[in-house]
Amino acid sequence: MGKIGILCACEKELRPFIPDIVQKAVSKYAMHTFYSGKIKGIDIVAVYSGCGKINAAITAQQMIDRYSVDTILLSGIAGRLSSGANIFDTVVCTASEFRDTDVEIYSDFPVLESPVFPADSRMIDLACQTAATVDWPIHFGLTTTGDIFTDRISPTAVCIDMETAAVAHVCHMNNVPFLAIRTISDNSVENGQDVITRNFDRAAHLSYRFIIEMLSSGRMM
Repeated sequence: MGKIGILCACEKELRPFIPDIVQKAVSKYAMHTFYSGKIKGIDIVAVYSGCGKINAAITAQQMIDRYSVDTILLSGIAGRLSSGANIFDTVVCTASEFRDTDVEIYSDFPVLESPVFPADSRMIDLACQTAATVDWPIHFGLTTTGDIFTDRISPTAVCIDMETAAVAHVCHMNNVPFLAIRTISDNSVENGQDVITRNFDRAAHLSYRFIIEMLSSGRMM
């Protein structure tokens, strides 16, 4: 495997990765700061995009065009939708969908038959192997992405976020493997900005730990 892009929405989600980067080089492009180097002997580029679909999509394309990444891993937090996932459980997002986009746009410019983007099967397999080695609950399933909350949410979605499907869309169009790792920070009972703020660092760190375990396995070399 070549170079892996590690993409986060927020600086606090990216922060745990920075000390692990060796042979570190820092560059700035289009208002973003990119960290290049190696983690566990693997070439990586890490960046945070800013929240939301547009920021994430722009940054993913920059990683592909300017930094020549071959795979993108998204690390961050999410809200819970499935009753089976608890706060601080981690979700391997096996697919992602838009919840606030008119699906008819896909008939004008065919991307998929439906606005659901499956994650890369090899990355899912690696995540399955990694899940067996960590000591906290891991779930596999669909995440739903949007900048605003709507009632149009898939009943099968495990979690909800603001970036995953946008990055998956970019990766699909560029034929770049993609997987998102999200840890639950809040749910329908415990929610609001105070809850997210209180749980943010721990949730972000668990997503970081899972990706580091994936990189440590030796199967991504």
